[in-house]
Amino acid sequence: MSLLYETFERGDITADMLDDAAKLFTENYGIWGSASRLCGKRVTLTAKRIREQYLPQDGECWYTRVTSHGTLVGNAFTCRWNHGGRTICWVTQLVVHKEYRGKGIASTLLRMSMADSDDMYGIMSSHPYACVAATAVFGMNTLQQ
Repeated sequence: MSLLYETFERGDITADMLDDAAKLFTENYGIWGSASRLCGKRVTLTAKRIREQYLPQDGECWYTRVTSHGTLVGNAFTCRWNHGGRTICWVTQLVVHKEYRGKGIASTLLRMSMADSDDMYGIMSSHPYACVAATAVFGMNTLQQ
């Protein structure tokens, strides 16, 4: 399996990248549960929503993606803020194509998103695979801070 990992700063993220990321999320993230009015339907995401909500202007944001033979198979959006003298790295999205799960891709994306200057990590996800990967890479103590 040939995988290509790449990282882009917010200003270098193209509309096509966001379209591909939105499609990956919509096709692979999950299904709404029984407590939702959308029960049984796919959780969806648009490129516009990614740009507006996952790449905020007041944060330092990056996009890390992995492709296999030119096809997007996983990605992570991350933002950094300084708060109280500490640098917080917040993963705003982590998705791996369902056919590529269990191969360490999510963990690699998260490790590539880390920086020596980070004091804390967090993830904005309810997906169990994303949360397990974050715990494995960042460590439980970091997530509880």
